[in-house]
Amino acid sequence: MATLMLLGGSNCQLNAARAVRAMGHRLVLADYLEHPPAASLCDAHIKVSTFDVEACIQAARDARVDGVMTVGSDQPVYTAARVAQALRLPSPISVETALRATHKRAMKEAFVRNGIPNVPYMVLWPQERPDALRSLGMPLVLKPLDSQGQRGVFRVFSPAEALARLPETLRFSREPMAMAEQYYPSDEVTLSSFVLDGRVYDLTLTDRQLIDHPTHIGVCAAHRYPSRHEVRSAEIHALAQRVADALGVTQGPLYIQFLIGAQGVMVNEAACRIGGAFEDVFIPWATGFDLLGAVIHQSLGEPFDASALQHPEPANPLCQVSVQMLFGKPGVIAAETPISEVLSWPGVLAAGYNYPVGSVLPRLENATARLGHCVLATDQGNMARKVSDLYANLCVEDAAGENLLLPRTYDGEGCAFA
Repeated sequence: MATLMLLGGSNCQLNAARAVRAMGHRLVLADYLEHPPAASLCDAHIKVSTFDVEACIQAARDARVDGVMTVGSDQPVYTAARVAQALRLPSPISVETALRATHKRAMKEAFVRNGIPNVPYMVLWPQERPDALRSLGMPLVLKPLDSQGQRGVFRVFSPAEALARLPETLRFSREPMAMAEQYYPSDEVTLSSFVLDGRVYDLTLTDRQLIDHPTHIGVCAAHRYPSRHEVRSAEIHALAQRVADALGVTQGPLYIQFLIGAQGVMVNEAACRIGGAFEDVFIPWATGFDLLGAVIHQSLGEPFDASALQHPEPANPLCQVSVQMLFGKPGVIAAETPISEVLSWPGVLAAGYNYPVGSVLPRLENATARLGHCVLATDQGNMARKVSDLYANLCVEDAAGENLLLPRTYDGEGCAFA
């Protein structure tokens, strides 16, 4: 029995905690919250921030862990690599690669050095002159260098607005500067892949369906599989291999967001982790590859079964997945359809709430307002009906009996900012 440290205990880390325990290992959770969802599955819960590298190193040393891992969350990837380096534990990536995969400036610089197509950008300081931004054109996307969950991300329409928004962006960063990018009208797609001995193996390509808003952009409402852009999979795969080489990824999960617009395919961001859209649930269903099991084994320096990567099953054209990131109107939650009932519905692979009964559902500005999730799958090609049925039957009500849920379709229609 090994002791493994899990960085982060939110809903998107629950499956990792369950899998580690099912393997018979001891599990130590690092999470600053008092009662994170995964805490009940762990042998110990150490209340430290996963952003606090030194505190996590000390906690791992005190717990005498044999491995460290995270899933579904960007910034702990760097912390995990630092913990592994300090304690001489197994790690699929180096600290240098982890930095390039979690710090947007380091990531962009790696893209530029290696000729990987990405949108023009500049680093923005509070004392910057407005004229310096004009060369990028308008509108711009303003984002922190080292945050996650679309916190502090804004579309701005003038240099003055960018500088006015900058203090709010920097509230979500440990850095004194942010990034300003040229806005690229585009569809967003996400490639989930696994790297083995430097070679990228594609797993799923999904459409990242976003909530439409002029200012708060990038908030994901759903993932659709297969992607409408599957026809460009060969081009996307070639770019993914170049991204892996640029970041120095030779082993482990690789998650890349691409922008597809009039100027072609651009690389938006990349991460060395399992995605936060419950890919650990639907990728095994869609591909036969135990992505989460591979990550756990790698974290402990153990071998794992990679045969599904090297000898994939032919894709069933009727296989469809929809990961619905549930959002709702602001209000106090008085009642919710029990998750046990939701899980009994045909085609539901996973579901959960982030806001329990009695919680105040906030105004939708970033991913922290996500009410919950539901992962749907079918091999009958009838996903549009399944998504429709989900919203017809799922209720999250206020005291007046109004359903707060904002419904969507499989094609991505609906769900506006409230």
